[in-house]
Amino acid sequence: MNLKLNIYISLFLLLLSNTVLAQYDLNIYGGGQSVLNSYNDLKVGKTEDKQISVQFRRFYGTPSPTKWKLTVRLLDDYYAGNYMVPAEMSTLSTNKQGGNFNQLAFSVVGRDLPLSKYQENTIIESTTPLPEGNYYTLNFDLTIRGGVHLLTIPNNTYMSTYEFSLYDTSSGRDQLLLRKTSGTGNARFQINYVGNHGDQIAELRNGASEFVFNFDSPDDIVKGKTITINNALYIKSYQGHQVLVKTADNMMYNNTMSNSLPVSILKLKATLNNIEGGSPSDARDVKIFGPLSLSANEQPLASFSRWSQSMSYNLELSIPPNQKELQQASGRYETYLYFVIVPN
Repeated sequence: MNLKLNIYISLFLLLLSNTVLAQYDLNIYGGGQSVLNSYNDLKVGKTEDKQISVQFRRFYGTPSPTKWKLTVRLLDDYYAGNYMVPAEMSTLSTNKQGGNFNQLAFSVVGRDLPLSKYQENTIIESTTPLPEGNYYTLNFDLTIRGGVHLLTIPNNTYMSTYEFSLYDTSSGRDQLLLRKTSGTGNARFQINYVGNHGDQIAELRNGASEFVFNFDSPDDIVKGKTITINNALYIKSYQGHQVLVKTADNMMYNNTMSNSLPVSILKLKATLNNIEGGSPSDARDVKIFGPLSLSANEQPLASFSRWSQSMSYNLELSIPPNQKELQQASGRYETYLYFVIVPN
């Protein structure tokens, strides 16, 4: 008997909830997708105008809240197979070309609003009454931020799903009016970069994935340290190429984040180890740049204008003698070093 009573109450509350939500309507329509097809696109990012559109209204006879807001989040990161781009690497902005933005009074308007799969973010808050009968249509631009996260994944279409929520905020508290998800994959972008085509490899070998400098005494700082690894960087490219190098940040931080060192104290030098395929004289066409003071800005390390089956480089990483920045440093400092192949 108690079980039946509990089920009856649950069903009653569910039906009541659906009745409230049915007083409002919200629809989501997907647009196109940005196509990143150059190295600059992958480095800087790209925006697709009117990538997603939202329509909403209240039904006749339903009072409008005096203040309301629209929030957005992604249900997940962008995926293509086993490869992923974090949701936070994208932003949503209002597009006021077309739609009903000019009819709204705003207290909040999202501009380059970071998307998240963990929390909702308010993209619009307004005191304009919700439309009765007819829809308001709002368009939004999706921007994919460029960077290493795009340079290290293959060509494909990366997809996620939007979730939009409409709230009554008249009382100072958020009362959910309606929540809708877009079609699966409506949040998306495509990478179609020529440098990703073909059988290309940039690979660190012989322990070159980690360089560890140990400074155990003041004498080590006076003398400096150098680590050389032969056949450290292996390059396979079906055409001429340039090798660029950059660090994750301009600073290295210790374990407790209480001190930092500039990455520019690290010096990188490359030398040609071997060329496979092509002509023996091709080595004369290899250009080596440096030694380089490392930076978060990309710098050319080497270039080769012709075809080869593969190439390998020796890498020398050093911290020169008497670096004053090391005198007060303690703890472990680290940074990441990225090598990028750019086809000629």
